[in-house]
Amino acid sequence: MTSAEQTTGSGEQVTVRVRPRGTTSLALGAAAVAMIICPLLPVPVPTWVRFLPVYFIVPAGIGAVASGLVALRRMRTQKGADPFRARAGVMLGTVAIVLPLAVILWAIWALSQAYE
Repeated sequence: MTSAEQTTGSGEQVTVRVRPRGTTSLALGAAAVAMIICPLLPVPVPTWVRFLPVYFIVPAGIGAVASGLVALRRMRTQKGADPFRARAGVMLGTVAIVLPLAVILWAIWALSQAYE
């Protein structure tokens, strides 16, 4: 935890601990990006381990972006708050949302070109 010093009305300094924010966003974003790799696991890995996480990529990415934006909004009023975790979670969540959607759009385009 980070600590920040504040001066009270009587002139004495008080050390206040600033709670780190954005950990949930970072964890969800990292998990979502890690789930993108699951279908690329080797064949001996059971099929359900390889393909079940695919269904949770976009929801985890949305959760990472939402919780990161909430954490960033709450940090606006805190002096000494470090927004790194929340920003990283938003970035990873955005990647986890955009990348699968881009692959789906590419697949639709490629299949439409094959049948022309």
